[in-house]
Amino acid sequence: MSGGEAAVAVGSGRVGVVDGVGDVDGLWGCFAGVDDPRDPRGVRHSLATILGLCAAAVLSGCTELVEITSWVSHADQELLGALGCRRDVTGRCAPPHPDTIDGVLGLVDAHTLAQQLGAHLGARAGMGPAAAPVAAPGLLPALAIDGKAVRGAIGADGQIPYLLAAATHDKTTVVAERLIGAKTNEVPQFQPLLAGLPVGGWVLRMDAAHIAT
Repeated sequence: MSGGEAAVAVGSGRVGVVDGVGDVDGLWGCFAGVDDPRDPRGVRHSLATILGLCAAAVLSGCTELVEITSWVSHADQELLGALGCRRDVTGRCAPPHPDTIDGVLGLVDAHTLAQQLGAHLGARAGMGPAAAPVAAPGLLPALAIDGKAVRGAIGADGQIPYLLAAATHDKTTVVAERLIGAKTNEVPQFQPLLAGLPVGGWVLRMDAAHIAT
């Protein structure tokens, strides 16, 4: 799986549960926190703008890179302006070129993007350390951890990419995921998956093999 395909896979699996793509406090604001791997010289569209447009394309049903770039090329002026596209000499918003989108998605680290989206979704879901009930019995928040195949995706090796993911029990919000390499398994990725998540006091539901970590 190429970098661009990995980034698209992350976006396809996550943006569908987020509202307000153009909201500064929403998904666009989330993307603004992702480090731009490009040389700043010659950059015409911000990384947040490009990722925001790709997210809008995914929310409109696009799943393949060629579909996403085509959708962005034909996006209306209102959306392009809302997501910060540059304007030409006539004042019209110009969408990023398909080659630019392809190149950016190839440079963005899929793990970093997944962590940023997960942190954003976790915050929206009110995720944080939980205290044990004292006054009376009660249910603690829980996180389910399991592997899953990326539906509809095929890697460069011809295999279906496999992810280890963590999702909340109450709203099944995916707050973290890690790509499992062809020559490894879920166990080495278990601790990195949970790194940085505020799961103090949470119940973790996992396969028995994960206990070995």
